[in-house]
Amino acid sequence: MGSSVAQVSESRNQLPVVLESKITGTLFDKFLKFHSYEVVMDSPDGPESYRDGFIHGPGHHVAAIASFLLDEKGRPHPVFKSGDTRLARAERGEPYVATGGIAGRLDKSGVGSGKIALGELAEEVGGSVAEATFRGLGDELVPTMPNESTEADLYSMAVVVLDGSPYGDGGQMEVPDLIGPVFYDAKEAIEAMDRGEIADSGRARTMFGRAFDVIGFLPELDVYVQDHPSLRVRFDTLGLGEPFDVRTLAKGSQIAELPPRVVNEYSQINSVVCRSREVVALVPDRRMIDAQTSHAVEVDGRITPFRETFANQYLQTDYDRVKLAVVAWDSVRGPLVEFTWQVRPALAFAPGSPRVVRQDVTDLKCPRDAFLKERLSRAFSGPITILGPKTGASSGQSDLYYNFAFRQVEGEDQQNFLPLAEALRLCRQGHGDAQTEALLLRLADHFQWIPTLNLSVSQARDLL
Repeated sequence: MGSSVAQVSESRNQLPVVLESKITGTLFDKFLKFHSYEVVMDSPDGPESYRDGFIHGPGHHVAAIASFLLDEKGRPHPVFKSGDTRLARAERGEPYVATGGIAGRLDKSGVGSGKIALGELAEEVGGSVAEATFRGLGDELVPTMPNESTEADLYSMAVVVLDGSPYGDGGQMEVPDLIGPVFYDAKEAIEAMDRGEIADSGRARTMFGRAFDVIGFLPELDVYVQDHPSLRVRFDTLGLGEPFDVRTLAKGSQIAELPPRVVNEYSQINSVVCRSREVVALVPDRRMIDAQTSHAVEVDGRITPFRETFANQYLQTDYDRVKLAVVAWDSVRGPLVEFTWQVRPALAFAPGSPRVVRQDVTDLKCPRDAFLKERLSRAFSGPITILGPKTGASSGQSDLYYNFAFRQVEGEDQQNFLPLAEALRLCRQGHGDAQTEALLLRLADHFQWIPTLNLSVSQARDLL
């Protein structure tokens, strides 16, 4: 069981700062790039050096959009895309083709995240934005796997109209006859994300959690707070501004029966074949996979690849990670979570200058086996609760998965413990990362707690 990169003093007056950051080598330089680095931090005990490596793709960051359709009663239905294909996932024994979020790399010079997100909406599900419903979901970059990468997400949301046909990005990995819109009702979407049925579901849960808060919708109760003064007076988006009633801008039903999907050989893609595969050593416990691949159709164990080939690269790790929260229960404030100051040196090289020293839960390397709960229980001398299945960290660039867990304590010094709502607020202000925020949302579900109201689900129902 590995440790987090570093935990530092909780005193705000003693937080380390970056003195020097430099790339010491480029170990892989193709579509994806992997650099070795050294970062020197000024800490209360003197300068401290961190040496490791990080991966990034073109533009480093990703623009993602939480898209909703509204039904005849105005209830939001999250929209995802079918046909998300990932070699990294397939080589972990997971489905090659999955349902995923709508997102694209910030790899076009001078084009902002909003325009990228809207372009992906049209490309991947054939959608356009309904009236003036487009909103940002926080100004801070949200790292996806900050111990291994500089990549971060920028989130937005909109109500959409499915008035076109998906056409893909023009590359061979994204197949127009395979991709298209998939939508759920709000509770079904959350359950699908928490069951890991959506690709990179931790990031998706974080984004849609923010989107629900911005429009004032409570999936736990299937209501808008705007319709219930007793809820509205308590409601707080936790750092995302005043909620707006999306129904006033997108009136009437936006849900229509989807046209029949094209059925041909491309729409049957469910597997992948590596025509060539090179393993490039990087640093201990990580390597790059550099492959030429073809989509394929597998039926009854027989795999038929397509002729077209395309490059496929990803970072392979010997480990996964676990976000481990220490939780205490307060009879008035509900679940409390311990946040401590931690260092994420790779972020010193990320465009947009996200925080290198961040408040977070414990983030550990863990073996890839079925004994995570037992290992954690032994390491921390107490019972551990695992919160659902693991989730891909960033399946477009790595085969790393995150696990979510917590251990509950009583009678300990709670100096560093925060109410769940305040921990979420910190994440939205540039602390933690996408996986931390997803963990907090799974914790809220586990404890049947609504952070935006600071009430339990049963208390909130009583107000209705």
